[in-house]
Amino acid sequence: MIAGILGRYISRTVLVWILIVAVLLVGLYTLIELLRESQDLTRNYGALEMLGYIAQTMPSRLYDIFPFAALIGTMLGLGGLAGSNELVAMRAAGYDRGRVLGSIMLSVGACLVVLFLLAEFVIPGLEARASAQRDQLRSGQVHLGRFGALWLRDGGMMIRIGYSAWSDRNQPEFGDLLIYRVGDDMAPQRVMHAESATHTGDAWQLRDVVGRGVFDGEDSRGEATLTVDSTLSYDLFASAVSKPRMLAIDDLLGMIELLGANELDTGQYRQALWNRLFFPLNVLAMILISLPFAFRGGRQGGRGLSIFVGLSLGLMFFVISRLIRGTALLWPGPLWLLMILPALFFGTLGLLLIRRL
Repeated sequence: MIAGILGRYISRTVLVWILIVAVLLVGLYTLIELLRESQDLTRNYGALEMLGYIAQTMPSRLYDIFPFAALIGTMLGLGGLAGSNELVAMRAAGYDRGRVLGSIMLSVGACLVVLFLLAEFVIPGLEARASAQRDQLRSGQVHLGRFGALWLRDGGMMIRIGYSAWSDRNQPEFGDLLIYRVGDDMAPQRVMHAESATHTGDAWQLRDVVGRGVFDGEDSRGEATLTVDSTLSYDLFASAVSKPRMLAIDDLLGMIELLGANELDTGQYRQALWNRLFFPLNVLAMILISLPFAFRGGRQGGRGLSIFVGLSLGLMFFVISRLIRGTALLWPGPLWLLMILPALFFGTLGLLLIRRL
């Protein structure tokens, strides 16, 4: 009975602090994004449209900052309990550090479940729709179709892109392109289909192209490669093409299969898949390496320093994991093994330090 009350009290305290820190960090992040977007206002993309874009992309900002919110919120919540000697009283009542750790993991785990649902069912659609709507209002050249196809207006061409992906050179690659050449009256004059394409900044490089006239009865003919002048800016694609890290797991698996079938590089998408799957483990490892110093926070004169050291170790884990992630595609072994190693090492080290206290 008492153990249940203490567990709920610890979980509630940590959860409240995580939510407070998350709101503050998301608010700060949103303010920075608001200032950046306000520099690109146009006649069609005004203040209301900008606020709509900011609102639709807010869940993705929450996903990005949650590891820091979980780390800081847990340290502040547990540090406060240690500073007021409540942890000492709990231990005297038989509630050991293992149970305290379990209560903390329960709070963080509940947040991670909510984030997983957002990342799978909410964020990808909102992110793609928000970017397409913003670019359409700014340039009038982008439209997101009902089934995810991207429509572009490029001078005298209307282009439907079936799928787009980021290559290992961090450049967008396009596939299943349907290109309509239109006249001044917007009537189609010629139709072309390209299996794949890239954009150089001022031209389309089309591959495996088949085209035919619409009204003149011209026969179809194919070309291995074809260069077509473009009026579109490369920056337009950087915002219109969804980044791998924002795709749902099912979409990532589909892109890996599709790119593999077309003999294109799948590295970024495999890396994004393991990042998504190991995201909860990374958050828990970041907290575990910091918790030993929160437990020590109740000692006289050392609470602030202990919390600072714990936060520093958590941030060090984040930096190391990002460095490893940046070089992961050069790793000759299994990609998943390299991606999970930092979390396993730091998480195990944190548990050992907690046990030794």
